[in-house]
Amino acid sequence: MFASVRRGTARPIVFVAHTDHPAFEVAEASGTTGTVRVLGGFRGAMLDRPVGVRVYGDDGSGPVAAVLSGLEPAPDPVHNSPGRMRIDAEGPIAPGQWAVLDLPEVERAGEEIRMSAADDLAGCALIVAALAELARNEGPVDATGVFTRAEETGLYGARLLVEDGLIDRDAIVVSVEASRALPNAPAGGGPVVRAGDLHNTFTNDAERFLRVAAERLAGVGIVTQRALLTGGTCEASTFVVHGFATTAMALPNVNYHNRGTDERPAPEIVRLDDLRAGVALAAEAARAAAEDARERWWDTAGPVPTEIRTMLRGG
Repeated sequence: MFASVRRGTARPIVFVAHTDHPAFEVAEASGTTGTVRVLGGFRGAMLDRPVGVRVYGDDGSGPVAAVLSGLEPAPDPVHNSPGRMRIDAEGPIAPGQWAVLDLPEVERAGEEIRMSAADDLAGCALIVAALAELARNEGPVDATGVFTRAEETGLYGARLLVEDGLIDRDAIVVSVEASRALPNAPAGGGPVVRAGDLHNTFTNDAERFLRVAAERLAGVGIVTQRALLTGGTCEASTFVVHGFATTAMALPNVNYHNRGTDERPAPEIVRLDDLRAGVALAAEAARAAAEDARERWWDTAGPVPTEIRTMLRGG
């Protein structure tokens, strides 16, 4: 899915976020029992005990309450699956249906937004809000939001964007994620200008526009942070591998992939102040790209003053 705001002549900037989240697929079923395949990033002790889920169908059926238990390892890298689990449901289920953790879809508690899937619906919301802000403004801009699928199982949506030639080769690509909060990138510290992920560092010249935006926002009291986020691999890695000018930004996500501090399923949490600042960061980055702007510190990498040149030559 694509959405764009275009006015005048500007270098294109493309913000990418994914619409999927780790979940379960009903693989076999007979009446109210069967097996599910774990899909995406659910791992570890969270699956060692019974887990409550809700079962849905693509035809709009559901929810049917159910409990998963007994993880049987059966690694399937093509679907990023660690294995299968038994399902016991309160009503009939069928192969091809899917299940999500039985958590509140969204709740607000002060500045906290607690979601069953902040990764990456919060990123999608950020992009939509940034495009809406750009649409209300004036001046040249060429900003597009792209909303992908199947990121959690193998970055497949982003890979297909590249393989099918759906992204302008001249575009700056910005991956927008709700990524694992880390000690060097805490929730409440502002949106993160993401220098890289677990596997790759990204493109400096693309990141420049996020840094310009962060510099401008700092001037009006809006806080951001910059960090290498090694809590996972994001769609930016796909674009880097294929030679795009790529950068990324992230909302710090507490209970990433629904893994609570007690190893039990828990809502993912992003902060509203981080989200607001992230919208401002993305919109300002689009303006910076239109201007081909540079940070103020770039002057310190420019021509050396004659006085210093002479001094260092011993003159």
